[in-house]
Amino acid sequence: MIYGDCEESYNNLSRWLFAIQMYLSGTWVQVVIQPWPASADTVMFHRVFWTFFLCVETFEHCKPLISIDGIHLYGKYGGTLLTAIAQDGNSNILPITFAVVEDETKEARSFFLSYLKQHVTP
Repeated sequence: MIYGDCEESYNNLSRWLFAIQMYLSGTWVQVVIQPWPASADTVMFHRVFWTFFLCVETFEHCKPLISIDGIHLYGKYGGTLLTAIAQDGNSNILPITFAVVEDETKEARSFFLSYLKQHVTP
């Protein structure tokens, strides 16, 4: 309850992501919104992808293998948190990228992999 309820957290999402980009140089965030079904004048959150510059820079020194996993988010809004991780020479795990998507669909995976390729493994 310190951070409010789910609705309040979702309403503050864009502000949090903007703050991350402002204070963590090189952080890259892509938010996808879509029209609200009940109102053409309103938009709603659909997907978000983000990565931190230091994680991408460190990945260059890791084993050339990326593991991707998803975990279902429960609660009012649901969704899936996708993560890409790598492993360094000492078998330490490094998170590289993150995304919150609607579900583990073909379109959601394509969204995640396209930004992963663009920003981590060009």
